[in-house]
Amino acid sequence: MKRFRILPSIIAAALFAALPQPALSSGGDGFSANRFASEFQVAPGVLSQFAGGNLGVLPGTYWRVYQYMAYQAAKGRPLTPQQLAALELDRWHVGKASDWDYSYEAEKNGSGAWLKERAAYARQWGLAEVKLDVMADVDHASYVNCHADAFKQAALTMKARAQLGAGGKPDQWHKAWLQGQDAVFANCEEPAYQYGSPQPKRVVQLPPAVPANAPDWLKADQAYQVAAAHFYARNFDAARKQFLAVAQDGKSPWRTLGGYLAARSLIRSATLEQDGKAPDRAAKLALARRELEALAPAYAPARQMISLVDARLDPVARIAVLARRLEQEPFSAETPRLLSDYLVLLDQQPRSAMILAQEPLTAWIGSMQAEAPLDVYESPNSKEVQQARAQALSTLRARWLKQKDDGAIWLAPLLTLAHAGELSEAEKKAAAAVPAKHPLYVTLQYHLARLAIAEKQAAQADKDIDRLMASHGKAMSVATSNRYLALKMFSAGSIDEFLKAAPRKPDPVEAGEAIDSKPAEGETDEDFGRSVYRHFPTSALRVLLAHPRLPQQWQRQLEETMLARALIFNDEATALALLDSVAKGRKTTEHLYARYRKAASGAERKLAGALILVNTPELNPSVIDAQGRSRNWGCRSGGLEQPEADPAQPPRYLSAEQREAAGKEQQLLLKLPLRTEFIAPTLLAWARQKPADEEAPKALHFLVASTRMECPYGTDKEEKDQLRGQYSKEAFNLLHKNYPNSKWARQTRYFF
Repeated sequence: MKRFRILPSIIAAALFAALPQPALSSGGDGFSANRFASEFQVAPGVLSQFAGGNLGVLPGTYWRVYQYMAYQAAKGRPLTPQQLAALELDRWHVGKASDWDYSYEAEKNGSGAWLKERAAYARQWGLAEVKLDVMADVDHASYVNCHADAFKQAALTMKARAQLGAGGKPDQWHKAWLQGQDAVFANCEEPAYQYGSPQPKRVVQLPPAVPANAPDWLKADQAYQVAAAHFYARNFDAARKQFLAVAQDGKSPWRTLGGYLAARSLIRSATLEQDGKAPDRAAKLALARRELEALAPAYAPARQMISLVDARLDPVARIAVLARRLEQEPFSAETPRLLSDYLVLLDQQPRSAMILAQEPLTAWIGSMQAEAPLDVYESPNSKEVQQARAQALSTLRARWLKQKDDGAIWLAPLLTLAHAGELSEAEKKAAAAVPAKHPLYVTLQYHLARLAIAEKQAAQADKDIDRLMASHGKAMSVATSNRYLALKMFSAGSIDEFLKAAPRKPDPVEAGEAIDSKPAEGETDEDFGRSVYRHFPTSALRVLLAHPRLPQQWQRQLEETMLARALIFNDEATALALLDSVAKGRKTTEHLYARYRKAASGAERKLAGALILVNTPELNPSVIDAQGRSRNWGCRSGGLEQPEADPAQPPRYLSAEQREAAGKEQQLLLKLPLRTEFIAPTLLAWARQKPADEEAPKALHFLVASTRMECPYGTDKEEKDQLRGQYSKEAFNLLHKNYPNSKWARQTRYFF
């Protein structure tokens, strides 16, 4: 079970500690971002410009706090630098202490400051040092039990009580108070227990009883301490009873706080004790709300707690209230808390609830994110995602696009979600008519160009992209510029323009300098390799390889891929042209490349090529399937790589003949068997002849070795239908029969 997310405020943590956490579209999804154009956040260096209305291209995958900023800017309410600073943004979090460091680092959670203040008095009274852990567990899920406010209040009280002794100095009653407070905080930590075993019932550690002659202030303080000890030990019924008694004591300095914490005891019971029935939990929350209402006029924490109780009782209604306040009220000191609560609650809502919301802010965010995967395992082509996309498109057209004043705002999610052929001419015309000063203008123009490329109108898209980059390029963030360059690569009318669009600058999302000095010049994103390996025939790859604009780091990789393909296709001319370049630096195998050059055309060269391949596993034909996923010699596509939702078009400058040739080559590559199954027939037929060739036992050894872990993500064939096991066994037997005394036989102890 994953741990619960730690929320920054004492109030939020009390209410939401027991909420189950799905993968969050507000953040924490486990995704790794594209280093050239982050799918999830805005680079810190341009965040102020983004919040101020320079949105660039706004992806639907941006975390919701960025969608909120974009919506406000589009509505004419951009955030000022001061307002942005007030959000204290940390990636997707609003507010401080939004990570696990708060829980475990004493200087952040307040326990360190308390222990430092306590130390001087503890030494005076001969009290031992204590250790504190602020975390507790419920069913192996952690929550913050003791918060910074509690430690701060304890430190202030400790100093104040020290002044009540004779001559304003601590006396034995102060010692009793401190012993009582130590007992209270001893309940913060969850007692150790074995993971997987039933969690034992908490045993409360109560403050020592005070004598009858103790001063009234100590008796009042101890009554409050006893209640707090029960509270932290999850003994909520006893805590509530004691807090109510404190609240009814007209002389107690803790009277107001006692009433407040009596209500909070009900809230913690309802949220942390999951074995009760839902109606009982709702009744506790409702009673807590009534008690908080009585305190609210004069006590701000009670007012804040009411809003969070409302979120527990009816989260949908609370989301609606928060959405209206965030949209309609001016930015104030309360806005960061409202926004934080809103984002947390949205994480509990399904896509459809957001898309169909009556409040524009929620509906807009839900529509923008309709096609964004909620977790790393979800494909954008999944049935659930595409149903959400269809629902959003329908709702946008039926409800929101009819609003004349806000039409441009609702065009943004419509175009973000649209696939080729789905926009009407009227919708395209409306999007094209949005003025250049509008915050969503660059986003709309981007999607118009994207759809034009997908709809075979790349020449017009190319002109529009050039126009946009000429007029807005200087104001574009690195991420936005890279997104436009990605489109330009496919709309380019020449190889020169194609290669000019390929290099990208890293999107400076992460703070700090690169570990390995400066980033390499001419870096490219994955789209370059996908395009080249998927849409370029061998003839076009040769031209690309010779072009002076080809990024230097692609030279070696492209040569190796082309050689692998040439050996697979028995394209001797291409292979011979690449041999010397690929052989450079390969001291242990350079003789195999010389062997290929000297071999006779045909069967002898085919064998020489198989020897190169079996000795050089890094030579890969770089196969890209129709969904844009990389494949390796008959294996399934790699890992969690997601398919393209809208498969990219070939670069415009490629001729029809080149595209046809590339298509034929791709079909051959996609039909390749497993790597060992491709190489084995040639090598085994040769080895059966027992050649007096030192390469024979080595090749058999590597053939056996290469069948192990060949496809970490499996293949499209059942194991029984694969030949690699048969080939591995035959290679093993031939090696030990024909070359029993070779070092390669000694190193090959098993097959398959």
